[in-house]
Amino acid sequence: MRYIYQFVGWILRLSYEFISSINPADTGPVSNYAFAIILMSVIIKLITLPLTLKQQESMAKTRALQSQVQELQKKYGNDMQTIARKQQELYKEAGVSPLGGCLPLLIQMPILFAMFAVVRQPDVYVFAEAGYYESINKAFFWMTNIADKDKTMIIPILSGVVSFISQKIIMASQPRPSTGDREKDQAMKQSNEMMTIMMPLMFVFIYRNLPAVIPLYMIINQGLQTIQQLIINKIFLNKVEGERD
Repeated sequence: MRYIYQFVGWILRLSYEFISSINPADTGPVSNYAFAIILMSVIIKLITLPLTLKQQESMAKTRALQSQVQELQKKYGNDMQTIARKQQELYKEAGVSPLGGCLPLLIQMPILFAMFAVVRQPDVYVFAEAGYYESINKAFFWMTNIADKDKTMIIPILSGVVSFISQKIIMASQPRPSTGDREKDQAMKQSNEMMTIMMPLMFVFIYRNLPAVIPLYMIINQGLQTIQQLIINKIFLNKVEGERD
């Protein structure tokens, strides 16, 4: 994992040096360091884009088979072994792997952990020279040092708001899974809606005691993820529907 941390740290360092070459004076309400975190987030998204595309394509194909899976559930009732076998045959015929949407996500997890570690310990993974990190400007609007906790709670709360909006947009853009049982579907819907509320609140609670740079990074990452997912969903849903026609 250390090599991944160093790689992500190297990207942040290059981003910082690039921004500094454009704005050597490093003046204004947003420091070069804060801009570098934004640029790093974009670069990492581009690097992981092939994995994301593979994941979304597999998920789109799986969603397209949902109605046929429901027919199998209705046809074979409580015979779970037969349903599982028929579902596996259906996926195989359509060229869909049940793990196709999970494996790319698992591969991306170490990068996510590395980005979290790098923004938390930039003096270790980005600016290793003694005293260098302490000497750079780390201002961000009302904060003189984005490595400190945001005592105003603006950034943690904003992170929770962005997370809530992101989840609502993404859920609205995706077909709702159905088990074929109205009561189970309603319970699943209520559970998803509860998680949509609870997760952002949990993030606010966690981020309130962390350096503001971490929720700032998560705001940027979540925003990029939402835009990316909406575009990809549209592309692959249209592609799958075209293949079915």
